[in-house]
Amino acid sequence: MRYSRVVGWLSMVVATLAVGAQAEPITQEQFLDHLKQSHPLFDREKLTAQIEAEEQKSLLGREDWNVQSSLFLSHEEPALAISGPERTDAVTLTGGLDRLFWSTGGRLSASFSSGYADMKLDPFLGVGDSFYEQKLFVAYEHPLKRNKAGLLDRLQFDLKQFDIDLAEVMATENEEDFLAAAASRFLDWVYLNEQHRIVAERLSLSQEQLANTQKRREANLIDEVDVIRAEDAVRIARQNLFLIESETRAVQAELAVLVQNDSYNEGSPRYDLYQIVQLPTLEDARGQLTNDSRLLKSVGLKLDQLVALRSGLVNREKADLSLVAQLGLKRADENLGQSLAMDKPEARLGLRLGFPLGNRTAKSEIARNDLLSLRLQKRYEELTLDLTSATANVHTRIKELTRVLKLNQEQILSARTKTDQEQKLYDQGRGQLTFVIQSRDSEQAAQLIFAANALTYHKLLLQYRALTDQLHGHDAGDS
Repeated sequence: MRYSRVVGWLSMVVATLAVGAQAEPITQEQFLDHLKQSHPLFDREKLTAQIEAEEQKSLLGREDWNVQSSLFLSHEEPALAISGPERTDAVTLTGGLDRLFWSTGGRLSASFSSGYADMKLDPFLGVGDSFYEQKLFVAYEHPLKRNKAGLLDRLQFDLKQFDIDLAEVMATENEEDFLAAAASRFLDWVYLNEQHRIVAERLSLSQEQLANTQKRREANLIDEVDVIRAEDAVRIARQNLFLIESETRAVQAELAVLVQNDSYNEGSPRYDLYQIVQLPTLEDARGQLTNDSRLLKSVGLKLDQLVALRSGLVNREKADLSLVAQLGLKRADENLGQSLAMDKPEARLGLRLGFPLGNRTAKSEIARNDLLSLRLQKRYEELTLDLTSATANVHTRIKELTRVLKLNQEQILSARTKTDQEQKLYDQGRGQLTFVIQSRDSEQAAQLIFAANALTYHKLLLQYRALTDQLHGHDAGDS
């Protein structure tokens, strides 16, 4: 006796610890957070904007200093004996750097040249036959019409910012689509658990009914056929329960792989499937959609990009009028040290003008840009209608389905009352077990229909939140 008591006590303790060790039910918000942390899609989507940002940074290289250098050895003899020296041998080393300034559109350049020339001249001229030459020049070119304020120089950089913003918007939209699909599967898990509860309850009642029927048969109060009917009800309930359990395990395995967490195979969801949510009015929903829709924002970004591109194309049509300034020092001398003095100044200041006749290319590009903008504007209007109509459809279906859910509750109450009455009649010997079983089946069917309609309701809520861009970064509907 003592041993059996100890064993019983230990069994109770182990059972209590096992229950306490079970994982807490998983909410939909927790499930979506797990997805965001573990699924590679979210890292992949972030990379898209990062790639665009790196491409934009690469354009900054156009504003870097550009260094150039050269070294030339030359030998020259004149075509005619009277046209110059009989021979010239020279060595020239040049170096320089230049840079664009996007803030002004100007170009600054500096160059240095050092050379040595050895010439064979007529001895009667009295001129030396070798000398060194040094030159140092600084030049600046400033645009006055085309590319004024560096518009064309930084145009591609500015346009790339729209690509970055668009990539971020579409990455969030793609993430939300993925989360909506995953949240829908979570709701399937919730629904299967509710089905399991309903069918398990039906099985328990069937087993209880079978036990009572067997007792009454042993007392010869009923026929054997009632026992067979009660046994069939138990078998059918068990079959339904096994089917639900197998489908539940499949969904759990799918979600466990998605979040890369095996604990989902043993966990359970926590979600109020029968909660009714208060929605804003349809007019408010439409206004929210117009203001916050990421899809509309993506088209708007493309339109803004075309506006920025058009300003560049219009600027490219203008004449290339630039102010050019150059200042230099130079010196040539037979002595290397004297040539380094570079005390001979040289300065230039002027205007440079150039323009294509007709400018057909720029005009055609502007016309094409305008047509693209018009097409995008029509796409914006089309997308607005599509999203608004889809939102109106879902919003209306949600509102109407709340009425159906209330009727489902009334049907369950009616079926439950009928079952109680049929059971009383059967217990009094004035009814048939068939009617009790049928009534309980009707009650279970009403509960399953209620659960299925509740699932549809919450999937519509999920669709509504995805349409109005409320799902990403927000609670998807936990209670």
